[in-house]
Amino acid sequence: MTVIDRRTLLGAAAATVAADSARAQGNFPDRPVKIVVPYPPGAFNDSLGRLVADRMQAALGQPGVVENRSGAGGSVGSTAVAQAAPDGYTILVCNTANMAFNPFIYPNLSYDPVRDFAPLAVCARLANVLVVNPRVMPVNNVGELLARLRAQPGQVNYASSGAGSSPHLAMELLKARANVNVVHVPYRGSAPATADLLAGNVGVMFDNVPNALPHIQAGTVRAIAVTGSERDPTLPDVPTLQEAGVQGYEMYVWFGFAAPVRTPAPVQAKLSGMIRQTIADPAIAERIRRLGAEPWIQDPAQMAALLRAELDKWGPVIRAAGIQQG
Repeated sequence: MTVIDRRTLLGAAAATVAADSARAQGNFPDRPVKIVVPYPPGAFNDSLGRLVADRMQAALGQPGVVENRSGAGGSVGSTAVAQAAPDGYTILVCNTANMAFNPFIYPNLSYDPVRDFAPLAVCARLANVLVVNPRVMPVNNVGELLARLRAQPGQVNYASSGAGSSPHLAMELLKARANVNVVHVPYRGSAPATADLLAGNVGVMFDNVPNALPHIQAGTVRAIAVTGSERDPTLPDVPTLQEAGVQGYEMYVWFGFAAPVRTPAPVQAKLSGMIRQTIADPAIAERIRRLGAEPWIQDPAQMAALLRAELDKWGPVIRAAGIQQG
């Protein structure tokens, strides 16, 4: 066989592979799409994954199937998607924690949020709220709380839902921005942390607004600030920390979707468009609000920029706090 013949055959084979790949992308999806939620069932991450999964059959002609793969602060499921075939049939529900906190908390993390994932869309965000038990921390606003913390450096404990959680980092950010010293007491989730706050064993904590709202409404805890750049619509009388005088303080927990990085661009575009159209549906947006979050749609380029900004922001905070998991 001549060199020309071999080149011709190789070229024909490459063209066939390219054509098959293009047809596969054009037919995408031709089987169910797995949506990996790297947390247990029941929380907002899981609810968001199921909202999108429920719309896939109508939007793409194939069902979405939610798989919960929890562990190591979301790292187990995130690693599984990073290592999955980059064909669009496995995507990840991601958030601030598994994308922007974990790279600094877990020194042996098996994925890189920038290198290993293609951003598809950000869908929602929610704020944390700073609450106190007024029986043991009788303050009415952020100024009074900070004055008390400065008068008793290292003597006041605060609860969180766990080391490296967003409530933990919300307080670490406050410590950095307001130059106060308060001692962390981590719990295994929001419920036991809140129970100790209600019992008066700790006096102050941050929590996601939906978790804290029933206790705020019942008057058993006092909300003194929210972490967002704007007041939370469910707590319109509670100022932001910036309004309360803590300059440069802003924190949201955001939620979205990502695919393995080498997923073909047309497949990424189809998935991204479907997800964003789902969240833009007024009925879905209202369901997100009822779950305590704010619909917040960001396209892939915006999501990539957001992630870079979050990594730049949280790296110094986490390093300064010395937060690490095994």
